[in-house]
Amino acid sequence: MEFVELNAYAKINLTLEVLKKREDGYHELRMLMHSIGLSDRIRIEKADEGVICVECSAPLPEFNTAYRAAELFIAEKGCGGVRIFLDKNIPAEAGLGGGSADAAGVLHGLQLLYGEMDRERLYEIGKQVGADVPFCLHGGCALACGIGERLTALEPVLLPLLVLKGEKGVSTGALFRSLSPESMGDRDGLAERMIKALGEDARAVASSLYNALSPAAESIVPEIAEHRECLMDSGALGAIMTGSGSAVFGIFESLEKAKQAEARFSDCVFTSVCTTVDKPFELISIG
Repeated sequence: MEFVELNAYAKINLTLEVLKKREDGYHELRMLMHSIGLSDRIRIEKADEGVICVECSAPLPEFNTAYRAAELFIAEKGCGGVRIFLDKNIPAEAGLGGGSADAAGVLHGLQLLYGEMDRERLYEIGKQVGADVPFCLHGGCALACGIGERLTALEPVLLPLLVLKGEKGVSTGALFRSLSPESMGDRDGLAERMIKALGEDARAVASSLYNALSPAAESIVPEIAEHRECLMDSGALGAIMTGSGSAVFGIFESLEKAKQAEARFSDCVFTSVCTTVDKPFELISIG
């Protein structure tokens, strides 16, 4: 096998609690996360030893998450090099886990090309790249704790979604630095209520959405609140910011109603009508 091509799926946060600030500077989180049918396409090709090359359809930092994932995998595995081609569809600074999905997709593809790695070690490498990478390796639906690396698998559900993002993004670091003590703490029973709702229907899930980062993010980018309110006015059962923003998603009764609502957001730089999905990747081709 010389190449792998796959779609790496984005994620949304159905709930996000910031429990406390840790001594290492990170924040202790508790989140219910779900993969969605919005993806980056990734082609991963074998290359000569020592070669790590990343090309992308959009500007990327030199040492991006795909590069870092490949670097760590190759150092651990002691295998050949890699050329990576990213076709970006997941917007940046959106809270949709685009960079994490890319890193997870690269790790998965490298396993197919160079052989599987111990799952625990693979997830540890993912954690070194970014807190959401372990979930993006896991996919489907899960409760994520710690900084996001401790995962408990949950039964995936099918939810019709409209995801949108305005022009402005939100810096994750700046957002967490701006958090007030009032925004942190255990929302007693919140995660349990969402887990229960996942076993019921879309309306129950929509009524249990929560994101502790929303107030701080909305103070930085007011259009987040505007988009959330407009989604509700457009027929969403519930709407909330995902992750650290600035993307917002609404849960609808059907894809048809989500598509009808999408017409109201022609001013947004990004919109996507999709559903939740039950896996982290879709394999397109190998050769």
